[in-house]
Amino acid sequence: MHSNEEKLAVVLEMSGITPPAEDQEAILRAFSTGRELSKLIFSVAQARYEEPALIFSARV
Repeated sequence: MHSNEEKLAVVLEMSGITPPAEDQEAILRAFSTGRELSKLIFSVAQARYEEPALIFSARV
């Protein structure tokens, strides 16, 4: 398994973004937090498979 730092490097490279060195630590913290929160959300079966909370019909 790759570290979050390696995954973030791939994401940034694929998007063509080169953040300044002083921002990279904060970006890595935010990326790592987001990945942990997504694991938490998907650990609840209802969050994975239920309909979205807001469903509406578009008006034309």
